[in-house]
Amino acid sequence: MEVAHSPQHFMFTKLACAVLILTTALSLIPSISKTETTMSEMQQGMEYVKLRLYPQAVDTFNSILSRNPTDISAIFQLANVYKLQDELELAIETFNKIFIIADSKNTPIDDRVYGFTHLALSEIYCKQSKLDIAEQQAMEAVQRYPTNADMYYRLGYIYTHQAKFDKALTAFKRTLTLKPDFAEVYEWLGLIALMQHKPEEAITHYKVAINKKPYVQSAYYNLAKAYRLIGDMESATEQLKLFQQMKTYYDKTYAIEGTLAEDPSNAALRLKLAEIHVAHKHISAAVATYQALIRLNPEFIAGYDKLGRLYMELNMPQRAIPLFHKVIKLNPNAVEAHVRLGWLYTTQKAFGNAEAHLQKAIEKMPKLALAYHGLAEIYIQQGHIEKAINIYQHITQIEPDDKDAWVALQNLERLKKGEQTKR
Repeated sequence: MEVAHSPQHFMFTKLACAVLILTTALSLIPSISKTETTMSEMQQGMEYVKLRLYPQAVDTFNSILSRNPTDISAIFQLANVYKLQDELELAIETFNKIFIIADSKNTPIDDRVYGFTHLALSEIYCKQSKLDIAEQQAMEAVQRYPTNADMYYRLGYIYTHQAKFDKALTAFKRTLTLKPDFAEVYEWLGLIALMQHKPEEAITHYKVAINKKPYVQSAYYNLAKAYRLIGDMESATEQLKLFQQMKTYYDKTYAIEGTLAEDPSNAALRLKLAEIHVAHKHISAAVATYQALIRLNPEFIAGYDKLGRLYMELNMPQRAIPLFHKVIKLNPNAVEAHVRLGWLYTTQKAFGNAEAHLQKAIEKMPKLALAYHGLAEIYIQQGHIEKAINIYQHITQIEPDDKDAWVALQNLERLKKGEQTKR
């Protein structure tokens, strides 16, 4: 039976692998005491990794190791960069230095570091198709750090490729116990179901995977196969269309990222990449792209504005507010940023700040009806009905066709009369 061994599926697997180890690497807490200078260099090196400026990251971590050759955190980060650059043999050699240092017993190393190091090696051996060695490393990772979902995920990945489906299912079940929203696991569960001639079960798993990560192309491709196996050709055709859309998305982003590797500070291109991610609901990638954009181009106003708007859509006002303040700092005439801050502060009941920003917007654009609407809302929430009525009356003068203002004005006047009658 033809199932899911498509180039598209394994392309996705490679991408997922890179994301997982990058996440664990960047979250690894140093296990030994460091000077302030070394900590600053570590942070700078990790920043380079986030921005995919790998040569600069290598230089930074090597600088730390030139002073302290047994710095475990720097060794781990350096090895991870080699892995991300596909310099796999050099990555293996560097990761193994951690075990050599541990065996010397001169430096204490906790089990978490051991676990992540074995995990990284397992991923490398998977990329080299050395699954037996990868399995050994993954088992060591699980033993060292049994409370981390990534360790079990790697085992499940390996067992699936070895067609040891019972073991794979056990590993994936454990993964989901530790991390229920691990979308990639549901993809692999769907694949196993397909290979075991269980298309209905596969459909269930792929639907969950798509719900959790709607931008992953391989899930649509394999879901189409599952529908075809049960004879639902209409649904299969629909999923193939979605697969083509996602494939186009990946082709676009892959091409742009290739160009950015040569020209990382290209603000316009990085902005385009972020907008493509947003359009395909890959929000984490969009946020990361905007963040990289403003780190590499700290004066690029559109980057702060776009990221602030995205955080607004995600209902994350605390992250959006400082970005719009940055927009205003870079461009004091950014009226729309004042309006957005007015709205954000209103949602937080910080009415003083909200009113101040809306008044700033009105100073710059005296006929901006949207800002007046915001002011009226502030007064209503504070119970200042007369002030709100005055604002709506003003809106109807500058925008006679503003139906919302007329309706609000009529409602408030009725409310005022009702209150006066009660007196």
